Amino acid sequence: PGNDINSVKVTTACFYVPSTLGILTLYIYSSTCNPENAPKNPSKMKSPEKAISESDLSIRPLDPATDVDDLMVWATDDQVTKFCSWDTYTSRDQAIDYINNVVLRFPYYRVICLKNRAIGAISVTSNTGNDKRRGELGYVLGSQYWGRGIATWAVKMVASTIFEERPELERLEALVDVENKGSQRVLEKAGFKREGVLRKYYILKGRTRDMVMFSFLCDDNVQSQ
Repeated sequence: PGNDINSVKVTTACFYVPSTLGILTLYIYSSTCNPENAPKNPSKMKSPEKAISESDLSIRPLDPATDVDDLMVWATDDQVTKFCSWDTYTSRDQAIDYINNVVLRFPYYRVICLKNRAIGAISVTSNTGNDKRRGELGYVLGSQYWGRGIATWAVKMVASTIFEERPELERLEALVDVENKGSQRVLEKAGFKREGVLRKYYILKGRTRDMVMFSFLCDDNVQSQ
């Protein structure tokens, strides 16, 4: 009953989510780039995907009763979790615990939908005190939808509305691994400004990583097509 995900029957493995205050922030799960070892041989590559219309895309709150199985698809995908602070999920209990105790309590967490089916997620943290004017953006997208403009569309949507929904915010920021070129392109296409590289800033899966800082201010303009 209610939002308790334990009442949902699940048929696949697990899920992920955002990590400031227990939530995985953007610089961790901006996994929109193609895997480094993607096949170069055209015969091994997928056929061109059908174009996606923006009218088929939407962003809405997560519904534990209907979205769980779709969300679990990318949490069990090693390509998606490569730049995530969390490891690929291996048990259903991990997903249930994380959604109940983190996602449903997160101040701004939305699923990215294609024809109302959840194919990714995007979030913004809520800070207090001297940091209350700053929010951290995070997003994740199923690997089968990479390179099709969906992540860029979602970031634009949030950047164009978040300052009205959260009037205390003046700055939206994102930290991306230096090797995550795909996610860096997403932010640049959405109108975020690249501020510089923070050297040896974050430990990701046992390795100290350089991170690229991006920002979008309340008086910035979302990049047009």
